[in-house]
Amino acid sequence: MKFTVFLLLFLLSDWTESVEGDKVDINTLARIINFIEQNYKRVDGDKHPRQYATAINVPKHQCQPNFSPAQNNFLTQENAANVKNAITDETNALYQGAELIAAGTRKVVISKKKQYNMHSESLLLNPADNSPMTKLLNKRKDGCSVFYSFESPCVDTCLDATGKHSILKALENWKEHSGIKAFVFKNFWKFDTKKDLQTKFKQIVAHVPLYRCVSDNECYACNGEGNTPIDTHCLPPPEN
Repeated sequence: MKFTVFLLLFLLSDWTESVEGDKVDINTLARIINFIEQNYKRVDGDKHPRQYATAINVPKHQCQPNFSPAQNNFLTQENAANVKNAITDETNALYQGAELIAAGTRKVVISKKKQYNMHSESLLLNPADNSPMTKLLNKRKDGCSVFYSFESPCVDTCLDATGKHSILKALENWKEHSGIKAFVFKNFWKFDTKKDLQTKFKQIVAHVPLYRCVSDNECYACNGEGNTPIDTHCLPPPEN
């Protein structure tokens, strides 16, 4: 009887460590996002920050407790100036490095009177089976992969399951990647604050864990798995 109890406790402990080991440490995540913001943030000529997105695929330990990213131990193969120059050039707006990819918004001109901006999330995640994200994930099969968008993916384009710029198929593919995964955003896309983000964000959570990081030391797990709701920290405040 004592052996059975001991065995159960051992297996439970091992299972708990395994589950926790498959998730990013929330404090380390805050430091990673702060590092990205400090080094690669898109700021245009008017000195205002603009939408951009990045993704990294790094060794697993760099997403676990007590790791502090710095210039000498994190994304050491990426040149910050090259990244920022690439993502602010709206004719291409794409950077593909060794452990990091990044995108701004790409201006697509259809005619003299018609043009649109291709969103950064779509630039990194499409085409779903052969995207910059696909290539990044293939470089390290069991690494920690974090996707960070300055603003939340837009409802009408990125999270439209039937749209040609939808990112949902890419997230479905990402789900199959071994290792730690985290989809992170900071601000809400300004046109979506009155939309049903509770429902829309659950489309992301169906594939990868969703987080919101609001400062250099404050991140929230959005939850939303199964029947659980998206955490209120990851939703716009209700109108008075």
